[in-house]
Amino acid sequence: MRPLDFYRLGLSLSETADAEAAQRTAVSRLYYGLHHEACCRYFRANPGSEALNVSRRHVELRDRYNSPDDPKSRKVGILLNDLRILRSEADYELVPPLRFKSRLLDSEQFLNLAVETARQLLDALEDYSPGEAEDGCRCPRA
Repeated sequence: MRPLDFYRLGLSLSETADAEAAQRTAVSRLYYGLHHEACCRYFRANPGSEALNVSRRHVELRDRYNSPDDPKSRKVGILLNDLRILRSEADYELVPPLRFKSRLLDSEQFLNLAVETARQLLDALEDYSPGEAEDGCRCPRA
């Protein structure tokens, strides 16, 4: 399976979601699709890099992108972290309103923000390492 299949499912859910649970699920699919895509593209661009620690995979991948010497990489890291925060809020905060960077949002506003952040992240990934990850790509993990 291609990582962006999760992303595309998230987009599809975001367009049809009429219940809060579906909206929150869309946010989660957007994040995981782009997290896996970011991982594949990172290792494609850096084939000799050390494997990710499986117990810290999300934070470690973000940190690897947060390179002060590479603005394209840093942009991916910032957006990946923003989308990770949105996913976490959607998955774990069951009492509205939802929060993002001190903003209070209803579930529809929250979903719209996640979709826009995801689109920006995909654009940033294209700038960093063009071309969708292949079917069945693997991210090395320790």
